[in-house]
Amino acid sequence: MPPSPMTDPFADILSTTNTHRAQHSCEAYPYDKGTLLGVLAAAVKATRIIEVGTALGYSALWLAHGAPNAQVDTIESDPEHVRIARQHCIDYQMSNRVHVHHGDALTVLDGLDPNAYDLGFFDGLAPTPQLVTGLYQRLRTGGVLACANLTLGPHNADDLLADPDAWLAHSFGETAIAVKR
Repeated sequence: MPPSPMTDPFADILSTTNTHRAQHSCEAYPYDKGTLLGVLAAAVKATRIIEVGTALGYSALWLAHGAPNAQVDTIESDPEHVRIARQHCIDYQMSNRVHVHHGDALTVLDGLDPNAYDLGFFDGLAPTPQLVTGLYQRLRTGGVLACANLTLGPHNADDLLADPDAWLAHSFGETAIAVKR
C-alpha cells in the first residue's frame, strides 16, 4: 500500500542529508518533494528512470518506491555522496533496482541508452542546456522530465524547455515538468 501524503518512508534520509550538508558545507541539497517524484514515477508506469544529482539517495529511493518495477540510474559526482547513497540503497533493500553511477553527469549520460527512459529527474546544482539535452536524448518519446533548481542558475524553464517541437512543459516555481515530443 502506498504511503499517505503525510508519510515519508525515507524521512530519515532527508534528515541525514540536511545534517550532512550542514556538517560538510557541501552541495547535498535533497529535493524535499519526494511524494511528487513517487507520484510521477507511478503515473508514467516507469520501468526505467534516470536521475542527475543523487546527493545521498533520497530522491532516487522515492522514484524507485513510486515505480516498484523500475530500474533507476542515478548520477552523482561526489564520491562520498555516492558511497552514502549506495549504502542507503542497501539499507532500504533497493540496491538491485537503484544504480548509483559516479562521475560527471554528461559523461555518464553519454554511456547510457538513448530513447530508453520513461522518466528523468534533474536535481543537480543548476540545469544547463547540455544536461537537459542529455536527459532529452535518454528519454523515450512521451517520456517525462522533472527539472528542479530552475531558479539557481542563469537558465529558467522558458530557456531550457522552450522548444515546442521538443517539449510540452509547465513550470511551477523552481521546478518544471515536461513531456518529450
